[in-house]
Amino acid sequence: MAVQREGTDELGRLIGREFSTAVVLFHEAVGRRLGLSGTERKLLDVLARLGPSTAGQLAAHTGLTSGAITGIVDRLVRAGYARRQPNPADRRSVIVSRVPSSRLDRIRPEVFEPLGQAITELSARYSDGELAAISSYLTGLTEILRQQTERLTAGTGSQPPGLTARP
Repeated sequence: MAVQREGTDELGRLIGREFSTAVVLFHEAVGRRLGLSGTERKLLDVLARLGPSTAGQLAAHTGLTSGAITGIVDRLVRAGYARRQPNPADRRSVIVSRVPSSRLDRIRPEVFEPLGQAITELSARYSDGELAAISSYLTGLTEILRQQTERLTAGTGSQPPGLTARP
């Protein structure tokens, strides 16, 4: 027998929508400080975590198409945040690396230190058990978002349904 969770499902959807909007807008604001979009800024973050990667690895990790990754990497290279180098293991591909940047280093104290402090203060309100539950929920939510991103980008390209490409 299913348990009724009156209002919980709707509240969860509302919190999820508000949270995801806040995250996207935050990263857009950070990106603007660097002259980048939020997606470009987050791809730099992915590169910082993964290290030098092929476009295929970046596409697999982000769920973005290879064409989208190529465009983002092109813009990051032009802006001086990334570089391409020949892939020693495969002459047909390149390795994308993050370029150390004083612009990135300059925003860290202004943006990420206050963010980290605010998160630390929020976390202090919760017990270890509550934090474990929150962590488990957010980890699951992150995986759901990755799976849904893959589902939406798998084989569909970037063309919205019902539209056809121009000849």
